[in-house]
Amino acid sequence: MTRRKQKHSQSAVATVTGKITVSPKRIKCQTGKVMAVATMQVQSEKRSDYPLRVVGFDEAALSVMLLRKGQEITVTGKASYWQGYQLAVSSITQ
Repeated sequence: MTRRKQKHSQSAVATVTGKITVSPKRIKCQTGKVMAVATMQVQSEKRSDYPLRVVGFDEAALSVMLLRKGQEITVTGKASYWQGYQLAVSSITQ
């Protein structure tokens, strides 16, 4: 039996601030985990504003589901790219 080497992708921890532009929704996961997704418009001094998906798993999904469209938040989490830029939430402050 041969084992494949797993590629460990480097994920950067990022903190971003912006406004929620798409209300959160619950997504069905194949693994059975609770997952919630919202989209925010990130504000940056170094570049123009850009959309970013905010993804919460398990307990963080509850925090994402409490967000409202137009609300300004600061999110910290692991940044990655999968069908667009996204941030896996570790904490949310309002």
